[in-house]
Amino acid sequence: MKKSFFKDIIIFVIITITAGFSLACVNLLTKEPIAIQNEKVIQDSYQSVFKNGKTFENDQQIDDIVKKFPETIKNKNYYFGDNGIVIEDVLKAIDANKQLIGHVIKVTTKDGYGGDITLVIGIDNKDKITGIEILSIDETVGLGMNAKNESFKSQYYNKSVKSFIITKTGKQNEQEIDALSGATITSSAFNNAVNGALIINQEIKEVVYE
Repeated sequence: MKKSFFKDIIIFVIITITAGFSLACVNLLTKEPIAIQNEKVIQDSYQSVFKNGKTFENDQQIDDIVKKFPETIKNKNYYFGDNGIVIEDVLKAIDANKQLIGHVIKVTTKDGYGGDITLVIGIDNKDKITGIEILSIDETVGLGMNAKNESFKSQYYNKSVKSFIITKTGKQNEQEIDALSGATITSSAFNNAVNGALIINQEIKEVVYE
């Protein structure tokens, strides 16, 4: 009886070790391809929001501003939601003539109904949004997930405003954005992220280029 018991334990240990080793091997084999695919998705999003961009480049001075955001902004009265936003990256958008044509900003809002929402936003030299792509979102299907629809995102494009306001009564001017039906929380979180991108873009222009 004891021999059978110990035999079972040994078999279980061998199976556990083998399974763990197999999982480690699978993780090792898939880690790099997954990382490459994720990077491709991000690069494709940069190109999508800034179609005239040829390359997207880091800048140390800009990185320093990003690390200190939002403490660096001059106006401390901006509201980015109860849980705030995180500016994850800002890259220079460079065209085929090697000219700076704007910035691509990756930003995460912490106030989505279903959790974090990460956006990539293109802003040109005239402070107009050229495009918005969603990298990650987990909102309610048929409600908050409609933020992925171009009909919602395009409300932000090519407008000369310093920030946007969400409205549930129908937009009356360029600054107002129609909220998603039944998804005011998602709409507000999305809007906070966009406003954060506009604000840090302006801060970068004032500090780096003036």
